[in-house]
Amino acid sequence: MIPKNKKIKILSVLLTVLIITALSLFTYSQITSDYCTDTIPPGNIIAIYQADYTYGDLNAVYVRGAGLNIDPENYDRMIAYEDIPDIASMDGVENVILYDTGYLDPIIYTAASEGRLPDKLNLIAVPEAIAQDYLNQTVIPYGTEDLEEGRLPRDGAHEITISKKLLEKHFAYTDEMLTRTIGSKVNYENETYTIVGINSYDICYISFDAKRNYGLYQYDAEAFNEFVIRNIDYKKTNEYFHPEYVNEIFIFTADGSEKSVLDRLFQEYPAENYISGEYVSVWKKTFNGSVLRKIIVIDSICVAWLGVLLVLLNKKPVSKV
Repeated sequence: MIPKNKKIKILSVLLTVLIITALSLFTYSQITSDYCTDTIPPGNIIAIYQADYTYGDLNAVYVRGAGLNIDPENYDRMIAYEDIPDIASMDGVENVILYDTGYLDPIIYTAASEGRLPDKLNLIAVPEAIAQDYLNQTVIPYGTEDLEEGRLPRDGAHEITISKKLLEKHFAYTDEMLTRTIGSKVNYENETYTIVGINSYDICYISFDAKRNYGLYQYDAEAFNEFVIRNIDYKKTNEYFHPEYVNEIFIFTADGSEKSVLDRLFQEYPAENYISGEYVSVWKKTFNGSVLRKIIVIDSICVAWLGVLLVLLNKKPVSKV
């Protein structure tokens, strides 16, 4: 028969092992499932997109970490086309690039989705800085994962990435010519482009040029009114939800100005969603801090309860005289 004091020691060890194991598993699950490990993108670009359509939990994490105060009356305020001139004139803003819904959506949702070759060669131009880190929240099918060979075009270099089917249809490429496409040149609308990649989609990507709008429009005060009218008319005709709102916006900021611009945007348009180096850095630090605090509190409570149980189990009875 096992002595009582030995039973208590065995039970104490088992309880300790059980609780420590449970806490280790809990901590591990919190770190692997909840802990944010997002890569912080390069600074000086703020990507704005629509997801929540109101001030929600995602933005609240950044606001808490940045120490901002949001006026409740602005909780549903989003960026309309009429707000763009004011944003473009903010201190620290260098360029504003807008998603051209009337140009891109017919290409992406009609020609590409139907699987037919377009009669006109539809071109899409995306700045390299945006393509590298800020396209995750857009619908633009653009990236190295869509390349069969070669690379994507570089800004201002008159380069093109195109599919073999489009080369056959629009430039009369033969099977033999298709074996040596990289480095060859094509002429389109009085411009000469060097082929640098073969794309799996039947869409053409060319070097970004701020003076030409191929899907991403760089704000220009003189041409902006035409851009707005064309896009709102397209959205109304196709019954878009809130046609007055801009779909995606990319704001380029001056060195050292990203935080001040981002914080002002948050305070004035808290219903939008944001991605930037500053946003991800603050959001990640704030969110992970809350995860760690949760782990520490729960672990501390469980360890305290374990301590109480061990004391009670090992407490010697008081002998009565």
